[in-house]
Amino acid sequence: MAESRDPIVPRGAPEGLSGKTVGRFVIGARLGVGGMGEVYRAEDTRLKRAVAVKRLAPKLLADERYHRRFLKEAIQASSLNHPNIAGIYDVLEEASEILLVMELVEGVTLRQHLRESISLDAFYLIAIQCAEALAAAHEKGLVHGDIKPENIMLSSLNQVKVLDFGLAKRAPSKDLSGTTHISDTVGTSLSGTPGYMAPEVLLEKPADGRADIFSLGVVFYEILGNGHPFITGSFAGTINNILQTEPKPLRQVNPQVPEPLSRIVMRMLAKDPKQRYTTAQDLLEDLEAARRGSPLHIAGEEQTYSPQRWRPRAVLGLGLAAVAVALALLSGSMWMRRAGSKSRPSTPPQQTAPVRLPNLISLAVMPATPMAGDPKLTALGNGLVASLTSKLTQLSENRPFLVAPTSEMHDYGVTTLQQAREEFGANLSLQITVERSGDTLRAAYSVIDIKSSRTMATHAITSPASDPFTLEDQLAAGLVTALNLQLLLEEDRVLATHGTRDPSAFAAYLQGLGYLQDSRNLKSIEGAIDLFAQALKLDSNYGLAKAAMGEANWIRYRLTQNNQWMAMAQAECAEAVESGNAGAEAHFCLGTVEDGTSQFQDAVDQFQRALQLEPTRDEAYTGLAQTYLHLSKPAEVERVYQRAISFRPLYGRANYRLAAFYLSQASYTQAAEIFQRVIGLAPDSFRGYAGLGASYLGLGRYAEAIPPLEQSLTIRPTIDACSNLAAAHFHLRHFDKAAEQYQEATKLDGRNYKLWGNLGDALTYGGRRLDAMNAYNRAISLANGQLQATPSDPELLGALARYYSMLQQRQAALTRLKESLKLAGNDNPDALYTAALVYNQLGETDTALKWLQKALQAGLPKATLHDAPALDNLRKNLKFVEMAGN
Repeated sequence: MAESRDPIVPRGAPEGLSGKTVGRFVIGARLGVGGMGEVYRAEDTRLKRAVAVKRLAPKLLADERYHRRFLKEAIQASSLNHPNIAGIYDVLEEASEILLVMELVEGVTLRQHLRESISLDAFYLIAIQCAEALAAAHEKGLVHGDIKPENIMLSSLNQVKVLDFGLAKRAPSKDLSGTTHISDTVGTSLSGTPGYMAPEVLLEKPADGRADIFSLGVVFYEILGNGHPFITGSFAGTINNILQTEPKPLRQVNPQVPEPLSRIVMRMLAKDPKQRYTTAQDLLEDLEAARRGSPLHIAGEEQTYSPQRWRPRAVLGLGLAAVAVALALLSGSMWMRRAGSKSRPSTPPQQTAPVRLPNLISLAVMPATPMAGDPKLTALGNGLVASLTSKLTQLSENRPFLVAPTSEMHDYGVTTLQQAREEFGANLSLQITVERSGDTLRAAYSVIDIKSSRTMATHAITSPASDPFTLEDQLAAGLVTALNLQLLLEEDRVLATHGTRDPSAFAAYLQGLGYLQDSRNLKSIEGAIDLFAQALKLDSNYGLAKAAMGEANWIRYRLTQNNQWMAMAQAECAEAVESGNAGAEAHFCLGTVEDGTSQFQDAVDQFQRALQLEPTRDEAYTGLAQTYLHLSKPAEVERVYQRAISFRPLYGRANYRLAAFYLSQASYTQAAEIFQRVIGLAPDSFRGYAGLGASYLGLGRYAEAIPPLEQSLTIRPTIDACSNLAAAHFHLRHFDKAAEQYQEATKLDGRNYKLWGNLGDALTYGGRRLDAMNAYNRAISLANGQLQATPSDPELLGALARYYSMLQQRQAALTRLKESLKLAGNDNPDALYTAALVYNQLGETDTALKWLQKALQAGLPKATLHDAPALDNLRKNLKFVEMAGN
């Protein structure tokens, strides 16, 4: 069940429900946390079905009026039974708590779907289902009150499910023209999301189902017009637009929208509720008529009202009523941004627009902006970035808030917002600059919406150069405010921790941390070591600096292979652990060194200790998984990645690692399932689509592999996706398309002998023998060059044998094949299969069949025989048919 409320974790939050049994429901993983409470996946043991359980936040239950109203509305909403409404199955009161048992809806929100282009047919499919949902609810007198893309889910079969009718408001009667307030919510009568509120709701006037129609009209306009009709660069401006400004007709914004459909949406957006559709049923009839191309029933009628803008008498310009609305909303919980007192910034961040943060924040912290001519200041900035990233990551546990680790940003060479979106599924970025003027440091940050490049918040902080504590504290506090995070007391302490009381030691540590980010540059690593030594000279018990020194010396060892630095790294990491004040950093440092020196069980212990102290530390999960791989314990690797996901189920990278592991283990079905989840969490992840395509390829589902691979290449061309797309076409006998893709792959990596060999195969079976000979000769040249460096590689020798056989160079082919088989042994199915291919290509059918039989006995999947174009000449051979089980 998608949770659409703003992420809040209240102080004193109760113990989680995961693993408990409530009534007949076994509670599983937590799916989300929001202002209304928590949502869990659960199993109904009686009806044997998966459900969602929403646990109402204790702060709401504390108010008796809200308690009673919530119960009443939930019971009323449970009467809704419609295929386009996420149903409420039960209401449980357990130990002074309220639990709603709801339909578990799996899919993507309309907001996520909006990242892709939506055809007119797809729009009608979505729109009509939304209207049907509203019509069914309004018929029972229930108004939703918060229609927006985040509350509309789409299943894999494109079925719409409108969420959160369990929190709907009771309309006055079935006559939707009646008058009553939309709710009596505690503290304010406003309820909903400002950018989607009808004018009468913003002005706290009587509202009914027509307010839902207005909100749905905003959603429709957003889909068809590729943008929100009212959002401006300021909160007040947005409210002013909703109250007074007519949006441009859809036909002007998007000429592809049919005129009847444009009229429908513009009628939904009428300022005066009397000029909108009276009921959702009327809207539904017009949508169906527009889809059929029939005359409209309602919006097609000649209008009797004035086309002039509707102006409430209480509003002149942005009048007092609208100002009151703005103040009420800014003071309400949906706009509340606060941190603990220790971290509160002296001045709030400057908000450049109404802060409508994503329901799931995926934050990419970019490297600090380089300061020309001042590498030390640039290093200080990067050290601040690394330190802040570590602290923000620790706040991501149990929140829909994710942070791309600084280490991975550097490892993947991410330097642009688009790359952050593609690599990590990030929707927000944080950019930090640090400048120096005399004895003063000025740090500024900007939070940027990656898709629109719009700056969401910006703030600048100044402090004496001698006081780096204030600089980091104020940056951290401002970011917590800008990102709308509420902190628990212990989280305040995380932000306030620096590991030392000496400001000069902290400054040296930060600068060293900045140099450490350039892990491929020996000069930078040596500079980091000098700075960590300086920090330790100022504070000999500075555990974090000890751990960083150990990490730097380990990198220096890997760059130089000088055992002196390896021994030094191990000693320093161990000292950091013994200091007792370096936290997870020390254990991760020692675990890394012990894994790298084959002390695998000790490494396991250290990584596990690091994760006990810091469950959100991604590097510790990958380190632990790598160590278990070294121990040949794949089941433990799987458990490590699943544990990482359990802490942050919405983190795309954690899911990606599990999917990639399944793919490496040839567990293609499991890999495909997780890669689909990755795509749902990060719809712009080229790696997610590439992995899904590779999984389908492994399953032999070649036609299904093509769309995700093409999507991956659309986002970012990569060798793997290009080669796998070619392979899918090749197995489908689309040889021309396969050759085209292999040619594209060789443009990306012209030194890869396999790509040239595969290109030769596609050209051969496509009837282009001359071009194929050129490709094989290129593959042979590259493979022979590589053979000089790795003369005992059986796979390489086997590939050469096959290429020579394709050119009918029999003696060269058999020589290389003999060498390959000698190195690979008699139980290597791939080497045995290569022998069959070579002999088959040389026209020695009986010998080829013998090698095929050996390959099958060694474990070659029979599906290989069915799929390979190279064996097409054997399809009518009785021995082959019997062998393949046709």
